[in-house]
Amino acid sequence: MFLSKRKIVLFGVIGALAITIILLPRIQYFVSAPNVDVIDFNLAAVDISNLSNNTNNIELSLLFDVYNPSDKSVTTSKVEYDLFGDDELLGHGVLSYEDIPLNGRPQFSPGQTTTLKSSIILQPSDMNMDIIEKLISNSSDSINSIRWNVNGSSQIESAFVIVEKDFNVDLVR
Repeated sequence: MFLSKRKIVLFGVIGALAITIILLPRIQYFVSAPNVDVIDFNLAAVDISNLSNNTNNIELSLLFDVYNPSDKSVTTSKVEYDLFGDDELLGHGVLSYEDIPLNGRPQFSPGQTTTLKSSIILQPSDMNMDIIEKLISNSSDSINSIRWNVNGSSQIESAFVIVEKDFNVDLVR
């Protein structure tokens, strides 16, 4: 018999190695980490979504615009941030997609802007009482008079790689 089992296995292994060597540059392209330095986080809006007069708790809604100018689609599994108002730390927020499959997470497509919405509940304290009082007055002038800043990080994911992206952004009106 011309082709024994050993020769078939040998030809199969040699063929698999040849295909791997030929496709290696393309495989490295898909496995390489995305350039997260070019991904741009912006704080698009800060609005009051719920105001509790009984407890003085205020729920704020934050909108992040994420622009991806690179040539690779990426996604995020987690965004952690600290919210500052007039340079006072108001709270810590987490926007997590870790329990959602990759195809259900927000996609940052090449050349596109994606908006992420997050909520954070402010607890009154002595340090942030000035901001809380401005927000309780609930006028658009009071929320616009506050200088909002977010300092945080995001886990940016491509097909096989997770890279941390730090950001520090101000709300630009």
